[in-house]
Amino acid sequence: MQTGPETQFTSNISQSEKKMLSEVLKHYEFYADTVDKVRSAYMVHTDRGVFCLKRVSHGYRKAKKSFYIMKYLKERGCDNIAEYYYTKEGKALIKHSNAAFYLTCWIDGCEASFSNADEILRCTELLASFHIMAKDFKEPKHVKIKSHVKKWSKSFTKCRNELGEFKDYIDKLKLKAEFDYTYRSSIDHFRKEAEYALEILDHSRYKELCEYYMHEAYVCHDSFYYQNILVDKDDRLFIIDLESCQYDIPVSDLGKLIRRVLTKKRFKWDFDLCRKMIESYCKVRPMAREEYEILLAMLVFPHKFWKLGKKRYVRDKKWNEDKYRKKLKRLLREGPYKREFIYCYINFYGLDLNYDPDIIEL
Repeated sequence: MQTGPETQFTSNISQSEKKMLSEVLKHYEFYADTVDKVRSAYMVHTDRGVFCLKRVSHGYRKAKKSFYIMKYLKERGCDNIAEYYYTKEGKALIKHSNAAFYLTCWIDGCEASFSNADEILRCTELLASFHIMAKDFKEPKHVKIKSHVKKWSKSFTKCRNELGEFKDYIDKLKLKAEFDYTYRSSIDHFRKEAEYALEILDHSRYKELCEYYMHEAYVCHDSFYYQNILVDKDDRLFIIDLESCQYDIPVSDLGKLIRRVLTKKRFKWDFDLCRKMIESYCKVRPMAREEYEILLAMLVFPHKFWKLGKKRYVRDKKWNEDKYRKKLKRLLREGPYKREFIYCYINFYGLDLNYDPDIIEL
């Protein structure tokens, strides 16, 4: 069945969207009663239950990749992925203009809480399970998944160099705000962090790990954060939005997750929480000794400082000056906590690295 004159669309759905959704939903075997927009998806109440219609803008290839990874995970018995459904024509995806759509069951729940340490540890175990279940995924010929396995050093170097470019850009500004002066005066210190991250990577067995993981075919989520982890009413965890998945060394996902958690105001680079997250991950998927060092390189790299500059000087993000200032001041306040964290990490895991916390004194 399909949408009809009685289908109700919520007020946050535009007229053009209504027309598009009506054309998309007619390809499924149900009658749509109500449609509500939730982030980049639509909650569809039907005569056969509640479904999630996922819209991927400008990303038909990403949608195909996401679907085939979901399919692979389901075939391997993964219970942390939503059930997907085909159209009446037996198709997995619907292409409409520049967007692609696919349908899954609606997960009745909420986003995971990253203010709760216990839930963070559960999510960390889930990440390790995802890595194991998604391992050895071989993309079909018509699906392309990028590999970031050998690109860590190149990526770090590019971002470090861009910090220098931000400095040059600020120097050329005729009118500078308080943020610009403060950001520029901090660049050299954060470049030292970036250079130390590169030193750690060079000191490690990163190249050998790259060769190993090029053959192991581990799929990483690349956006494993609370927005993409749902907790249902039975307290089960679900992973959603696999459009960003890529091949990489698994600790790439773990490092990004730890970094996102520890930079929250309430945790302030808490090494004890980091240690517990690593232990939770390793209960499911043990890490090789060599991985601890490259994980540290990811945590040391000043990603948030670089990203803030990127938003300001490249993407021209339209934030007000107060928001920019607050974000920068928060990053600067984190300095002592991060230096203590690095020192604790090196000593606890017995890494053969020299580190003087005063070399990046802000």
